[in-house]
Amino acid sequence: MKFQLRSATALLIFSAMVAACGGAAATSPSSTQGPAAQLTQAGAAAGSTAATAPTGSTAAINACAVVTEQDATTLLGSDPGPGQDTSSDMGAACAYGASLTLSVGANAGKAKFDSDRAPALSSGKLQDLSGVGDAAFVFIVANTIGQMEIIKGSTILTVNVQGDPSLQSITAASLTTLGTAAAGRM
Repeated sequence: MKFQLRSATALLIFSAMVAACGGAAATSPSSTQGPAAQLTQAGAAAGSTAATAPTGSTAAINACAVVTEQDATTLLGSDPGPGQDTSSDMGAACAYGASLTLSVGANAGKAKFDSDRAPALSSGKLQDLSGVGDAAFVFIVANTIGQMEIIKGSTILTVNVQGDPSLQSITAASLTTLGTAAAGRM
């Protein structure tokens, strides 16, 4: 169990450090990484003001509309500037500087959510969030680094955050607020 905790914590810290340095690992999907580094992604549409296309549409999701600049500002305690669409052929993604990255996995499904949740559960740092999407969890280290995953229908939103260490503002409550708003846009 100690090894799993250290591994999950190390992956979370590594992912946040890479994101802070502007590395690609923060937005690269991988089915072999744990919940700290995993980003599930689906298609994206740059510049769209809607988070998702109408039901039945094949238009892509705009990840920067799922979590807005205002949402990011509230969570981080300062304005990170406008979100940058970091989507690729791998899927919809958005970055608010190096502090907050997110991806949207359309049709990722409950099995993927459960698979991502399992390693975090054994770490002792996982907290389930009630009332956020169909299900959600957070994994937080020292109230500075965190990951949240939300499933709504078959869509998964993964949020990675590196907060200001002096603020220690990354809490289950702050991520619940962000997650509730984001789930309403999914």
